[in-house]
Amino acid sequence: MADGGTDSVNDPSQFRLKSRRSYHGVDRETVSKEAFLEQDKDENFANLYDEVSEQNLRRVWSSLSGLWLAHSSFAAATEEPFHVRDVSLLPRSKESGESVLARHRIAVQCCKGCKYPDDCSPGQDNFSCSRLPGGFRLHCVADGHGEEGNWVSERVVRALPYFLSSRDCRQMLREGEVESAFSSAFDRLQEDVVSASREAGINIQLSGSTAACILRQIHSPVVWVASTGDSRVIHVSRDGSVSFATEDHKPSNASERQRVIMSGCEITTSDAANGEVLEKICLLGQRGKLPELGFTRSIGDLMYKKYGVTARPEVYRLEKELGDGSGHFLLASDGVWEFMSNEEVASIVHSKLQAGVAKDSIVQEVVKVAQGKWKEHEFDYCDDITLIMVPTRQVTGAPPAPDDSCLGGVVYASEECLARVDRLCAIQ
Repeated sequence: MADGGTDSVNDPSQFRLKSRRSYHGVDRETVSKEAFLEQDKDENFANLYDEVSEQNLRRVWSSLSGLWLAHSSFAAATEEPFHVRDVSLLPRSKESGESVLARHRIAVQCCKGCKYPDDCSPGQDNFSCSRLPGGFRLHCVADGHGEEGNWVSERVVRALPYFLSSRDCRQMLREGEVESAFSSAFDRLQEDVVSASREAGINIQLSGSTAACILRQIHSPVVWVASTGDSRVIHVSRDGSVSFATEDHKPSNASERQRVIMSGCEITTSDAANGEVLEKICLLGQRGKLPELGFTRSIGDLMYKKYGVTARPEVYRLEKELGDGSGHFLLASDGVWEFMSNEEVASIVHSKLQAGVAKDSIVQEVVKVAQGKWKEHEFDYCDDITLIMVPTRQVTGAPPAPDDSCLGGVVYASEECLARVDRLCAIQ
């Protein structure tokens, strides 16, 4: 991490990073000195094993100027088919999460599918985009499965940034140990999902979530990617080629297959309605008695954790793959990838960019095409679909506008109290 405290400035509360010219042409970013010198601010953040409570989440995203977390949220018990979710934002702000993402040139859509006629169960996809301390940005897609998959995926996208912001992980990131930070955060994420589900009375024996994310730091030419399961990250270069893609953790992956078989699972096959052969894993001798998994890594799925289904991510370090920095990352749940190749998605994105189409519209178009593929192959079944489009060239922007309404800066109030304040302000 660059040391920003060596240059004298007239205004001690603000300074401009004086390091070498930004990689990929990114504009230099103005941040508060207090926020950048994070070694002296550890008391504002949790330890890795501290509780993930609503109050602690608000405290992290309110403790230093400029930090924020945007994610999709749906609190109701039912959700209409193909409903597109809004974006929630921390800290509390007078602007929307959508406007903050747009300012950073991030396009996203989190859309529920339709898994059976009149399906009104909550969608199980989720995402988060966040600015962490130390100039890091994290983007994450999670795809839940099982009866409680929606609970797990929401927990994943909110807790993972929290853990990577912990004192322990931040120390690793400062020392360049990014892979260790990811491993520690995902291990802690698995433990948290287990403990929080027990406290909430939620059964995750056969429920869980995949996760795919990218992490990068301002002024660094390196992007780190971590994935667990079959959500996927690809990088589309300026010419429309796919310069990088994560490997899905499925039984068809030889090393993944070997691990789960050696740990007590068997590989099952079945014929889909469209003629394709599906491979899944099941505990040895338990086919027909237990649900099967279509992937070999996940968060949650407690019953399978002793049988080789690990929560540990596969971590990639990208630099030369990013070219001149004029490409884009696409992070998506398997609702996109089930019937579309990396190259098909990249082709749509590239052609639309060449035509000057806005990124929000490009994301909507990819989702629309993916939904059409589901209808073509699966008739009346369509998976939930989430897609994030992030520019390779890091874009800086103003943090969320502070909430200057009544009690807007309150950190420790309950959700019920804050909701009551919102209603009163709306009336006025």
